[in-house]
Amino acid sequence: MLERLKSRHTSRYLVITVVFLLVVTISLGYLLVSQTKRSIVALMQTRMLDISNTAAAMIDGDALKSVTPADEGTEKYESIMRTLRYFQDNIDLKYIYCVRDMGDGTFTFGLDPTVEDPGEFGSPIVYTDALREASKGHAAADSVQYEDAWGTFYSAYSPVFDSEGKVAGIIAVDFSAEWYNQQLAGLTGTTIIVAVLSLLIGGGIVTAIATKRQKQIGSIQGQLNNMATTLMHEMGNDPAEGEGSPTPLSAGSADSMDSLEEQIQSMQTELQTQIAQVHGQAYQDGLTGVKSKQAFINAEAALDQKLAEGTLSEIALVVCDVNGLKVINDTKGHKAGDEYIRQACIMICDIFTHSPVYRVGGDEFTVILTDRDYANREVLMYRLHNRSMAHIATEGAVVSGGLAEYDPNSDQSIREVFERADATMYKEKMLLKSLGATTREGALEQATWNSYGDGMPANNVRRQILIVDDIESNREILGDLLMDDYDVLYAADGVEAMGVLQGHKDEVDLVLLDLFMPNMNGREVLMQMQVNEDLASIPVIVLTVDEDAQIDCLKYGAMDFISKPYPDIEIVKARIAKCIELSENRDLIRQTQRDKLTGLFNVDYFMRYVDRFDHLYKNATLDAIACNVNGLHSINRRYGRQFGDLVLRTLGMSIRKLARKIGGMGCRQTGDAFLLYCPHQEDYERLVQDLLLDVFANEEIAGEASMRFGVFVNAQQEPNIEERFVCAKIAADKVREDATAMCGFYELD
Repeated sequence: MLERLKSRHTSRYLVITVVFLLVVTISLGYLLVSQTKRSIVALMQTRMLDISNTAAAMIDGDALKSVTPADEGTEKYESIMRTLRYFQDNIDLKYIYCVRDMGDGTFTFGLDPTVEDPGEFGSPIVYTDALREASKGHAAADSVQYEDAWGTFYSAYSPVFDSEGKVAGIIAVDFSAEWYNQQLAGLTGTTIIVAVLSLLIGGGIVTAIATKRQKQIGSIQGQLNNMATTLMHEMGNDPAEGEGSPTPLSAGSADSMDSLEEQIQSMQTELQTQIAQVHGQAYQDGLTGVKSKQAFINAEAALDQKLAEGTLSEIALVVCDVNGLKVINDTKGHKAGDEYIRQACIMICDIFTHSPVYRVGGDEFTVILTDRDYANREVLMYRLHNRSMAHIATEGAVVSGGLAEYDPNSDQSIREVFERADATMYKEKMLLKSLGATTREGALEQATWNSYGDGMPANNVRRQILIVDDIESNREILGDLLMDDYDVLYAADGVEAMGVLQGHKDEVDLVLLDLFMPNMNGREVLMQMQVNEDLASIPVIVLTVDEDAQIDCLKYGAMDFISKPYPDIEIVKARIAKCIELSENRDLIRQTQRDKLTGLFNVDYFMRYVDRFDHLYKNATLDAIACNVNGLHSINRRYGRQFGDLVLRTLGMSIRKLARKIGGMGCRQTGDAFLLYCPHQEDYERLVQDLLLDVFANEEIAGEASMRFGVFVNAQQEPNIEERFVCAKIAADKVREDATAMCGFYELD
């Protein structure tokens, strides 16, 4: 009886134990599966977002906003595709692609680097809540798997912002749900088996379950570590020996789940560190080591935010452009071009030592000046100019720089400051070019011409020709004959030709011009080009069957003629090459003799011609005249350098007209000083008055500028040529404060 009671009691306890074990087993299995599922989902989402955020940070939002498959082959298209392919090929993911927000709650495919069965541009994408969040500017990952034509996935979505801070597009990263489902199914099946076994084998099942769980946790650790190691390796940060391997768990360890959670947290920290390094690379230019274009976009946005808040302090922007890079790339290769860019960057950083430098384009840099560099900005710009001038002769890096200061009274954004600095930089580029910055480039081009003496450029330095003819077949025939040696542009009439020339004024080396065309004929094109300062130096060869028109066209500025029908192509090529060569030689001579802004002689050539005048007019009375613009510095400061240049250019043109009228010659001596040497005139007061009327005929200048003149009559009595004009300047200074006198005269004691 006692034994039956004991047996019943034991059975009851056995049942209780079995039930307890079953409850514990089921509860443990449920908790384990739930916690593991949460850990896996959290890790997967973190990893997915890290990858999608990194890819989004490396893509230019301005380019993504407008790019389509039709842009294939352009820099913005290829840049985006290179970034996507890098992640597609090197990161453990299923797919990566661009998503377009259509603005009505639907989303479509953008660019997709997938080789086999890519998403068609513009085709719809399965809507998820995470995708919607990304369209609002917040990166998000799916917490629930979804299915489409390519399979079942969990996806992460990260917005790409343009330069205005708006969402330009979305980067989507797909991960297969297969691994997650397999893990979950395996854990669930194991739990059921263990629960059944616990009923059969009693207390020993606890140890078996614990052992099994430890193995599974160790396996999960290994897989998680492998995932992290793979990602770190693909990012170029291989762990040291022994790192990244799963940490073994001791059997019976009570804190195994805590250990797993700690390891997951450790892995997340490590991955965040690696992602931070990738972000750092995205904001650093790989070639020069200075900050990247994306970094400048971010800095610009931050400055715009301060501007909006009214907390922006004194800053200035310097825009720099590396002169002659294209020629070096074409003639010496891109490796030499890269080294030239590095040299230019070192020079910029050496001058602006207290300011961040950004490489914002292939040959373009931007510097944000604050504090000490802002206070010394004029000195630093002068130093940049002088160093570039010195490098013209030594073949060092030549950098054109433009400065613009933030004006709180007019500037609405930092972009306006940038554009002013860019415009000033272009003027500096032209100035350096006129002072000889193109000499080295010209030598490089000349070195690439072939050795046959026919003047044709080699293929790696191609010139550009514009063919203007209203008959399409004529254009195509001539273009086909020349395209092996030249880049060819086309225009069907004079109006279209002027549009092409305005858009490519710095690129077109020669125009082949038909005379008889609708809308605007060849003669009208020639006249339009001659009155346009930017186009007057481009050589023109007239294509005509009318031999009588040749002399007429020469008067309008044509350099040569080619008769129709066209002669042998080698004759045509030789005449084209000769015209280009003569034009370039003419421009080179003009650059060395003439002031770029006014077209007058520079002072060195002027003094030489004065000596020739003395010999030519030995028995005549010759006068030296000096002219100064009053307060040019104040004019530049008040109205801007562009207005000051307008004053100087207008005065230069008037002096040229006066010199032609009285048989003399003029020059620009310094920034605001002009000289004139001419046969003696009886009424200088009238001549000066007429000149001022001509200058002030420009309504912009009238009332804003004034000039003073000094005359040294019979200047030949002073043997030293330079002293003659010093005397004339003294005469001009005498009437500086006399508002009623326009002209002063020097009398030799």
